[in-house]
Amino acid sequence: MAKALFVCYQHGCKGEFLSHKISTHKFFRTLSKQSVNSRTIITNDFFGKQLLNSWFPEITSLNLPTDHNIVVPSHYFYDTLKNYFPNAYFVSIEAPKDIDSYRQDLFDRFYSYKTTNMLELAGECENRYREYHSNARVEDIMEFTSQVFRIKNVTFGDIRCMAKGVLPTDENKKMLLKDNTPDPLSKENKQNSFVVAYENVANLNVQDIIDYVNK
Repeated sequence: MAKALFVCYQHGCKGEFLSHKISTHKFFRTLSKQSVNSRTIITNDFFGKQLLNSWFPEITSLNLPTDHNIVVPSHYFYDTLKNYFPNAYFVSIEAPKDIDSYRQDLFDRFYSYKTTNMLELAGECENRYREYHSNARVEDIMEFTSQVFRIKNVTFGDIRCMAKGVLPTDENKKMLLKDNTPDPLSKENKQNSFVVAYENVANLNVQDIIDYVNK
């Protein structure tokens, strides 16, 4: 039976980097990636990166493959995904110890990020708008996206500010950064995952993950 490994992490905790690193092992189908502004961006997630959206997808339509092992980056953890993927395996990245350093890194890698990829830009617009407006209509999202598209050199930090309804200034971006405080993993998620310290993501021995999945 094919196996699925969900790499669970909170925003900015390097889960796409870790997902790609794990997937390069011959045990898994390798994920393709782009490296932009020190960020790893997965380009062929089996679920189309639906588990990285700011809203929960229609998950009953997401079927796991039966012929190959996969790695899936996810902003949702065991406590949620267990109801849909009871036979899956989970890696969970713990919250950073140095929150100030984490926020600065997030500002440099994400809030300051710009892209000329229209699909990526539109996806970020929808994600951020729906994050702050849970009942948004399709028309609202289209109008917001059109507004963003008219701005030259827009950053992801600008988009977040605009979605929140505040001016896209550095002061406001830093104010919103304070909302990015990852919570420590719950006891349930710890007990049912292979836990990786945020500070140890780059140095993780992938064979430890393979051993965990095969035990």
